[in-house]
Amino acid sequence: MSETLDAPAGWREFVVDDAFQIHNGPLFLADPFDGTDEEPLRLGFRVAEKHCGFPGMCHGGMIAMVLDNALGRSVQKACGVDGAPTISLQVDYLSAAKLGEWIESRVRVLRKTRSLAFVDATLVGSKGIVAKASGIFKLASQAAA
Repeated sequence: MSETLDAPAGWREFVVDDAFQIHNGPLFLADPFDGTDEEPLRLGFRVAEKHCGFPGMCHGGMIAMVLDNALGRSVQKACGVDGAPTISLQVDYLSAAKLGEWIESRVRVLRKTRSLAFVDATLVGSKGIVAKASGIFKLASQAAA
């Protein structure tokens, strides 16, 4: 079966130097996107065969990876840091994401302290919410070397 991993109009490939993401992607970034402090960006992907565990259903590990990326990248952008390692990630799976379906994030940056950011998100598909997550991320030090 030939896979089409294209994105809808208004999305561009999110290119990063990350072997894991390259292997499991591609992920896409909403562009243009009128981000806010609360939701600085949106990530999305099209469910491909390589993302499926149970035939035709996106594997939970892929869902968790996309949520982790959407949350972490949103923290980086909202907080102006180069890195934001995951301290805690809680994922709840609400419905199946099916082969060929377009899935995209909705993130909320809830609270920022000097060293931590607290965020939550949903992944939304054609029939509603696929998964929700909450996370705590460490803010990388901005001190000069």
